[in-house]
Amino acid sequence: MSYDPRLLFAQICVHLDQTPARSLVDLSREFQVAARTIQGVVAEMTGGGKFTSFRDDILIARLTRLFLAQPNSPIKEISFELGYKSSRTFARAVRRAFGASPAELRKQIATDIAGQHAHRPRSAAAKTH
Repeated sequence: MSYDPRLLFAQICVHLDQTPARSLVDLSREFQVAARTIQGVVAEMTGGGKFTSFRDDILIARLTRLFLAQPNSPIKEISFELGYKSSRTFARAVRRAFGASPAELRKQIATDIAGQHAHRPRSAAAKTH
């Protein structure tokens, strides 16, 4: 079966962004290509990266957006929104990928964002008042 690696990679990105819990096997079935084909496309398009690392990068980006947009949402609700069947599975995935629990990661993201705002230079107009 012939495929365009760029198109397949774009589809992988969209599917993982919507549901980062998807496995290599899930995507293989969805796109009707071998798992090693998906691994090869991800490696080619990311400069040699592994599928799991790529999926973890998408997970952190999606988690960051969700934690910022929904700072008070329960972790369980966020885990289901990301496609995990249980909050325990989600917590294990986050800990494996980032070495922290989802709650710790949320706190770190909030701290990082607050630090960025605190160090942002004021405009010249704000300095004159």
